[in-house]
Amino acid sequence: MATSRQQRFIENEKLFRTANERLHERVEDIVEPDQPIPFLCECIDETCMARIDLTPEEYENVRSDDEHFVIAQGHPRLNGERIVEEGDDFLIVTKEDVG
Repeated sequence: MATSRQQRFIENEKLFRTANERLHERVEDIVEPDQPIPFLCECIDETCMARIDLTPEEYENVRSDDEHFVIAQGHPRLNGERIVEEGDDFLIVTKEDVG
């Protein structure tokens, strides 16, 4: 079972993911397929203001799994999060056992 602190971190990740999903929906029809979009870092730091430039296709790859989150290189992760993919400036992480 996740502690209240871990749960707060998980909710923070989900909040940033929701904002990113809304951004993607708004711009997907107006940007070129290879044009980077500045998405929010979905790390557990609730004060994080980092941006991660991803093309629409790269972002859709992240969202292909509900348990995947995109975070800036070097940003904090929960214990139990595993790196799925590593880009130049970002990591795609997934939840394993955070409870």
